[in-house]
Amino acid sequence: MNFKNLVLIAVSFFVFSVSAQSRGVFLSSYSDVTKIALEKLADQTTFSKFNIESVKKSKSIDSKIILLKIEADNKWIKKFKLKPNTVKSEGFQIINKDNNTYLIASDDSGLMYGILELRDQLKLNGNNSKFIEKTEIPHFPFRAVKFNLPWSSYRIGESLHLHMKTVKDISFWEGYLDMMAENRLNALTLWNLHPFTFMVQPEKFPEATQFTGQEFKDWQKFWRQLFKMAKDRNIETYIVNWNIITSPGITETHNVANYKDDLEWHYGFTPADTSQVIVDYMRETITQTINEYPNLTGLGVSIGERMKMPMEDAMKWVKNTFIEGMKNADRKVKFIHRAPFKVEPEIAREYIESYTDFPDPIIMEFKFNWSHGHSTPNLAITHGGKVSDQYWNPKPSNYKMAWMMRNEDFIMLNWGNTEFIREHIAVNDIPDVTAGYFIGSETYIPAKEFRMNPDVNYNWKYAYEKDWEFYQMWGRLMYDPNTSDDYFIKNFNYRYGNEVGESLFRALQLGSKMPLRFSTFYKGTWDFTIYSEGFLNGKQLYRNYKEAEDAFIRIDEMITHETLDPLYLNIDEYNNLKLARKSISNEYVTPLELANEMERNGLKILALCHKMEGSSIHNAENFNIEINDVKAWAHLSLYFADKLMAGINLDEAVKTKSLEKKQKAIDYLRQGSKHWLNLIDSTKQYQEVSLLHIRSFKFSWEMYYPRVLKDIEIVESINF
Repeated sequence: MNFKNLVLIAVSFFVFSVSAQSRGVFLSSYSDVTKIALEKLADQTTFSKFNIESVKKSKSIDSKIILLKIEADNKWIKKFKLKPNTVKSEGFQIINKDNNTYLIASDDSGLMYGILELRDQLKLNGNNSKFIEKTEIPHFPFRAVKFNLPWSSYRIGESLHLHMKTVKDISFWEGYLDMMAENRLNALTLWNLHPFTFMVQPEKFPEATQFTGQEFKDWQKFWRQLFKMAKDRNIETYIVNWNIITSPGITETHNVANYKDDLEWHYGFTPADTSQVIVDYMRETITQTINEYPNLTGLGVSIGERMKMPMEDAMKWVKNTFIEGMKNADRKVKFIHRAPFKVEPEIAREYIESYTDFPDPIIMEFKFNWSHGHSTPNLAITHGGKVSDQYWNPKPSNYKMAWMMRNEDFIMLNWGNTEFIREHIAVNDIPDVTAGYFIGSETYIPAKEFRMNPDVNYNWKYAYEKDWEFYQMWGRLMYDPNTSDDYFIKNFNYRYGNEVGESLFRALQLGSKMPLRFSTFYKGTWDFTIYSEGFLNGKQLYRNYKEAEDAFIRIDEMITHETLDPLYLNIDEYNNLKLARKSISNEYVTPLELANEMERNGLKILALCHKMEGSSIHNAENFNIEINDVKAWAHLSLYFADKLMAGINLDEAVKTKSLEKKQKAIDYLRQGSKHWLNLIDSTKQYQEVSLLHIRSFKFSWEMYYPRVLKDIEIVESINF
């Protein structure tokens, strides 16, 4: 960081008396980013609003918070012998000296995060506590949310369309962006098939115009407000689409890109249309979008799906549309390029590393373990190809990689596991290559709260507010993986009370291992191949079956299904080794070990829940929902354990013709069915909902109870 180019923009402005009874804020020349953060700080303290006046009008005070945007030779640094060289971009330093607290940063982003840190300390430690000195430097520069838009959506279904009104409401975005800033998430990536007709009226292609008059003006206002609000919170914005999908007007007028239905274009049965009119339209529209939205940070492209063509042709198409369109714009923008699904890095790298007109390294988005990133922290599969290190070995010259941590495995229940996130970062942070992560879902939009039973009371408005642990843990740990569990426990204490906060945190940590272990043991690929919290294999439903209940994973099918992580043995492999009296290396995880872990976790969760009974709590409505969620994880863990044990015994029974083992399998399945009934009881706070995992069908755990019992019938019917 070159501190010589930075200027001192602020001095004392925040009066903080020792008794915390009298506080005032003075704003003068602060940026919008800093002001937004200060407003959040004001919300946490005892005063009600800012005094917008020059600091020179301030009377004498006992204690101050002094904000410094530093340069190498400014007087404050020299006077107090502070250490500006330790403060990097987006980082900050808090120092207590001479009865004052100094917040030092090298840029507006660092000031914002530092102010929000002060706010956090007041919130979690009390208004009368002394500020804790600390220096924070972001571990990753790119900490992104993947947010699929409900219009021109990649998937089709009620579970997406029900969010239309909410996602176009700017008040929703104000809260969502505040949440991102508070959790130090700094990039919002917005995904859909063809965003441009919602953003511009193409000058050279008027037939592409989809909206006119006031309706189009409303869309323009929405985008401009959204991008400005994000910029004011140090959040970059990117529009990302799926390539050769075009405007309905272009398709109809020129008879191009006429893909018949969502399944056909998704699976690529129809060859991609690379007509020149599409190339020209895309290039011109990209340029116009950049020019008309100055607060939009950048664009992104995904060259999979419709691009059924040789890799050379696909990369050439991107160059002639996106790259040329961005080059022709009035300003430079940033670029996200999804790693090609075919995984031919030698071709992709040659093109991408030839792009030299970007102000920052290109972000190469790489799906971690396809659509199920919340599984093993070891990279086991990619989208459509074998794992290869050729994208980062040798190190790229002009791009950095960001892992896409797709979540298609828990949508109803709260999730949070700091151990997994820290381990994932430790294993997958490739020096000088990994820029960060994307977190988000393809099939779940965290906007309208559609999951809760109407008879249940809760204190939030939007879905993401219920999912607070997911965003907080991922965001804070991407910023600083060394953030201790104590920080998260304090947040639980703040929400629900000191008597229950740590126990609830520990219970959620244990429960959140269930979907991780399940999706590691039971290999999934694309979105619907597994839905861990539902114990479903949606691939069976989409390809073979007609009823939603048929997606439930049967006991016989689970025995031979491939594991995601090669260090996990499936039941068939495990029994073959055991019956052959072959030793099993300690590096392998056996189904028996996994069953024992799930049983221990389930019982520990229930013990923690029992411990919290009768405790003093606040925000009881939300607490009751949270504790029911962890109970649900407990019962899912216990059911998973019993089903594994049933599978082990059933497989051995078939291979050895043992009636005793067959009966043990039945006993475990009957025991598991009781856990499923307890799961149903714990999830009564939810209504039956539309989930794209099961397409047009509703989902609840209760609807799958007959399939739980069906497993018992399957085993009973087996004859030797």
